[in-house]
Amino acid sequence: GIQKESGAYIHDSSQSFLTESICHEYAHKCYLMSQNLENLAFLIARANNLYEDAEFRAKDELDNKISFLALANPIFALHVLLSAGFAVNQDNKNHSGFQNLARWSYATKNIQQGIIRGLSQHLILNPITSLPIFIAGNAKGPINKKERETSLNFLSNAQKYLSQAIPFISSALSFVSAPINDRKQGNNLLLTKVNETWRKPGSVLARPGRNLLETLENLTELGSENLGVRPPLVNPDAATIAIQRFKRSDGSSSWLVIIPGTDGKAHSPFGWAQNTEVMSHSSLVRKQADSTRMVVEAMKRSGIKPNEPVALVGHSQGGIVAASIASDYSKQYNIQHVVTAGSPIANHPIPKKTWVTSIEMDDEIVPSLDGKENPRRNNWVTIHGHAIHVKESKRSLPPGVTRFSGKQYSTKKFNNDGIFVNDVPEERTLTHDLHYHTAAYEDALQLGSKSVREQDRHFQNTINGKLQSTTLWQGVMKK
Repeated sequence: GIQKESGAYIHDSSQSFLTESICHEYAHKCYLMSQNLENLAFLIARANNLYEDAEFRAKDELDNKISFLALANPIFALHVLLSAGFAVNQDNKNHSGFQNLARWSYATKNIQQGIIRGLSQHLILNPITSLPIFIAGNAKGPINKKERETSLNFLSNAQKYLSQAIPFISSALSFVSAPINDRKQGNNLLLTKVNETWRKPGSVLARPGRNLLETLENLTELGSENLGVRPPLVNPDAATIAIQRFKRSDGSSSWLVIIPGTDGKAHSPFGWAQNTEVMSHSSLVRKQADSTRMVVEAMKRSGIKPNEPVALVGHSQGGIVAASIASDYSKQYNIQHVVTAGSPIANHPIPKKTWVTSIEMDDEIVPSLDGKENPRRNNWVTIHGHAIHVKESKRSLPPGVTRFSGKQYSTKKFNNDGIFVNDVPEERTLTHDLHYHTAAYEDALQLGSKSVREQDRHFQNTINGKLQSTTLWQGVMKK
């Protein structure tokens, strides 16, 4: 103890308030405080992208090394890609969904982009493959004769073709796949408006769609065909998109176009083959893609005027279509904001006036199919999500976390452990599922990042107004 005597402090050895248990308790409190401070510092760094430049440079350096390795030794790249085929075969044999493919995707997440870039560049430079790719890739090139002659000069455009290897190869593939697909599906688009005059505009989709998070949830339901509308009012074999019109305070209109991804249906404009077209380097090829034609025709028939603000939101191929429309129809429509989830759009020439929000999971291969990171500019933000596999347990969950049932166990708005992903299998699955992108965006939004908040604010300002109508459009291909 400490005693005061004649103005001086002396030590009384007979008393001691600092016992061993008290010291342990204080030490534990200091440890917890240090952990909280460490977590706070980590969250501040995430929210403000303090290490963004360093992470970008490190990722770019790794991609360059892997792509050079794949370029010089394509056998290495082929082995990695063939192992994905082996994983798919195992899943089919064991009826295990996508568990093995998901494990492969997670194990190779750091090298996927570099391998795809390097292998595509090898195909461009290889004397055996370069000539057919060059001929097929330019088959539907620029309409202008002078531009066409220039594009056919391989030597003068070698650097361009090498930097745009994936879009160029996509053009070459579509030159072969599009006619085959047209003979199978037909090339005549039949677009039908689903009439739901008895329903209120806000009840056609699951959520009102007042912000980006609600729109992502609507996109998820639309892609899952949870429309609350059954045949014969809707065609189960058709692709379905939604277009919403909002009335602004000055009486003008703004529009939101919601575009799901590839559905793989036999006569759908959003089949597998159309992916090669919308990823092409040629605007003509992108415009001729069935999926692009369907969305543009629906926008035209909805009555969208050239000066009216439009936001496009899409998942997977839907996001690629959104990027294509923003790139190729900027004079016809006032595309102010594009939102993509799991879409490879880094090579699309989206005008700088258009805001872009890209959401990508770090272990899904689809966004890596463009072979490069998205452009870095003030109004283009890429949100990278990381999924951690956790098993559901009977124990109480952390604040703000929900179980698969979707029941909220706490009203706390922030959880530093991330957002629990609902409606996905407990066993490992592919993070290309839109539920992961929605959770990733929600987690980025709750961090309070300035760039993410600006994106969300701009999206809301684009569609600002009272919801007037929600129309569903269905498309099928006919011979």
